[in-house]
Amino acid sequence: MMHRWRHWRARRSVDRAAGNYSLRRRLLVSVLGASVTVWLVSLAIVVGVAWRESSEVFDDALEESARLALVLGTGLQAGAAPQRAAREPDGDPLKLKIYYQLVAPDGRVLQRADDAPREPFVRDFSHRKGHANVRVDGAYWRVYVQRDPASGLQAQVGQPWDERAELLEEMAEKLAWPALGLLLLLGGFCWFVIRRLLAPLERTAAGIAAKSPQHLTPVASAGQPRELQPILGALNALLARLSDALQTERRFTADAAHELRTPLAALRMRLQLIERQQAAPAPDLRALRDDVDRCTALVESLLALARLDPQRGAPALEPVDLAWLFSSLDTTAAHARGIAVQCEAQAARVMAQPALLASALRNLLDNAVRYGAPGGQVRITATPLPGGGVRIAVQDDGPGVTPADRARLGERFFRVLGTGQTGNGLGLSIVARIAALHGAALRFEQGLDGRGLGVVLEFAG
Repeated sequence: MMHRWRHWRARRSVDRAAGNYSLRRRLLVSVLGASVTVWLVSLAIVVGVAWRESSEVFDDALEESARLALVLGTGLQAGAAPQRAAREPDGDPLKLKIYYQLVAPDGRVLQRADDAPREPFVRDFSHRKGHANVRVDGAYWRVYVQRDPASGLQAQVGQPWDERAELLEEMAEKLAWPALGLLLLLGGFCWFVIRRLLAPLERTAAGIAAKSPQHLTPVASAGQPRELQPILGALNALLARLSDALQTERRFTADAAHELRTPLAALRMRLQLIERQQAAPAPDLRALRDDVDRCTALVESLLALARLDPQRGAPALEPVDLAWLFSSLDTTAAHARGIAVQCEAQAARVMAQPALLASALRNLLDNAVRYGAPGGQVRITATPLPGGGVRIAVQDDGPGVTPADRARLGERFFRVLGTGQTGNGLGLSIVARIAALHGAALRFEQGLDGRGLGVVLEFAG
């Protein structure tokens, strides 16, 4: 779980630095934001309607209470002493109490409910009956007044606005948890639906990720949403153009290299005949022969690259004895330059195609000898990796390669300037192609004792 969390955090950091964003997250936030907004507006409307309707009900209750109080209070004599009704026991907290007063024509309170103000709610009420909002003792009241025309007695019934608000708050609290549960249910439903609806994008991305130079077939568009059809059409057209370009390149390389082999071989034979006819071959003739040899090596390298075409599929792998492979390497050129070649095979075998792996090691050894220091050393090692893999490294102690040039090693026809050696810049390209065919990792590091160049091939177990 912690590993997945760290991976998610790292991916989020990379996406944020690159300015990327999640379409699923934006859809989810947009839908939930709109839903919550509509929910809040609806809640406000419901609360407003509930407040208005409950206020009308409370006002009707005030009217009924005033009418009843006026009927019961008409029997009071004008000179009766003020009385206070008995206190009602506490009941249901949602029950709203009503405070009434019976007010004589001269403004005296003849009778009042418990906790009702001692002074009349309203003085000099101009109408026979009606509602009024008043402030008494620092509190706001909703009051209904009804006067008996015959006796002039007034029944004034009031309710504190605070108690009405508390009743509405208590009702809202009881409705809050169900409403919150429904909101969470809506969020989960939106997440599930958006995930299901975006599943075709993930399947399409997985299909595109599976494409490789060996498989540039069109991405299936059947059963995909109409919104994805233009993207898939453009992508399939691009894959078709890329496939044509790769095939054209491979055909040109193979045809050109094959057609050049015959005239170069004939030219080499004629040069040899001329050299035999002359007692002392001219320097220009020897230079011409070297140029022909370089052209021949270039053609052979181009043919090797053409044969290593990834479209032909992965090679058949088999266990290769590394100790035997190292001992079969030709070290004649190294001895000619006084370079000592050391081979150490701590790993016994590696799963590879023997001919291709031998070709890769020959190219790496040739590069190390060619660009290493005269009288230096080259070390070839094979060590096991955790998980059953094998690490093969070829290191020299020559002048080495700068980090900027090291990043371009493996490109076709790229050569480091100032080495004083001849070459065609295809040796490491062949090694890179062989590594790709085996699914091996190719890296360039420092060589022996912090000098020179080290080329590493890591094969998976």
